[in-house]
Amino acid sequence: MIRCYVVDDEAASVSLLSKFINKTPTLELLGSSLNPLEALQKFQQNEIRADITFLDINMPEISGLELANLIKDYTHIVFTTAHTQYGLEAFDRDVIDYIAKPFGYERFLKAVSRYQKLKQSTQQPSKKENYFFIKSDIKGKLIRVLIDKILYIESTANYITIYTPTESYMTYITLTEAEEYLKPYDFVRVHKSIIVNPKNIKSIEGNKILLGNELTILASPGYRKILSEKVNQSLLISKRRN
Repeated sequence: MIRCYVVDDEAASVSLLSKFINKTPTLELLGSSLNPLEALQKFQQNEIRADITFLDINMPEISGLELANLIKDYTHIVFTTAHTQYGLEAFDRDVIDYIAKPFGYERFLKAVSRYQKLKQSTQQPSKKENYFFIKSDIKGKLIRVLIDKILYIESTANYITIYTPTESYMTYITLTEAEEYLKPYDFVRVHKSIIVNPKNIKSIEGNKILLGNELTILASPGYRKILSEKVNQSLLISKRRN
């Protein structure tokens, strides 16, 4: 199922998109918001984990373009707007699609199809591959990164920095894209801007994660449950009753 969320200050638009999502078997509606600031808070507090967010552009308090910059690491964006002049600026944010209002069910499905094609083009690698290559800041130079050596990855704007015990590498990609690629290796997000390699966790105490180089990462409250669920999958514990 593809999880969807709708942010639009017009109730009629929310209703239409909700109807389209609910009638599509492969989609699940997680909810909607008429207030973009409310939606931002939900994303930042990890209350929403949407694959696609249908986002209006002209809204009060904060525009859809501004909101997209703030939530792009949490979700993929499909803009829905009556103002077509924002098309070029919208696609600069690496959105999935830009739908001009009014639109019908067929155009809606085309946007969903674009998301599905993107997912297919970024298929998860086989676990037999224990490395990947990234572009460096030197033109034409590629750097091989061993996955088992990665301690954690942190996002900064449109870049990520990959940390190993001895090196750090910065490359132009979003944290969400890196997280998706590394899913077969069980990397876990512990903060809105950090994913950690569980193979290199030495200990966990509360929200403190001690990594192999004695570096401590703090898990934010919104992600502690996700971390606990991941750890519990590998927890050795007796089932006997005392």
